[in-house]
Amino acid sequence: MIVRTVAALLFIALALPQTVRADEAITGKVLLQTGKTNTGDTLAYPTGTPEVTTMIIEIAPGTTTPLHRHPVPSIAYMLQGDLEVKAEGGVVNRYKAGDAFAETIGRSHQGTNTGTTPVRILVTYIGVKGEPLTVEAK
Repeated sequence: MIVRTVAALLFIALALPQTVRADEAITGKVLLQTGKTNTGDTLAYPTGTPEVTTMIIEIAPGTTTPLHRHPVPSIAYMLQGDLEVKAEGGVVNRYKAGDAFAETIGRSHQGTNTGTTPVRILVTYIGVKGEPLTVEAK
């Protein structure tokens, strides 16, 4: 079975026109590979029925998010803007377009758009069906 699969993939790769060969026209770049959150805590997957949610979050210039926490892992990629995130325990992180990070899990934090343009963040939550992704901190 493996030999057939490899042979089929090799045939397809050789049959492609030179300008679209997979080894030349398709590349990958690791944006983030980590086992830790941005506050140094170890990532842990939640239990229950998995549900992945991806969204774009926008924060207007000068705006600070409410104090909140995430009960599940979330991976963020900064599309635009400048963001400062202050987390419980005194950890402060600053991010700009092109940065990727794993958000803190269970720690209260809030982000502030410190720039003059909107912050746009692509976030993927590794959640649990029926459970919240974000919880307001008290």
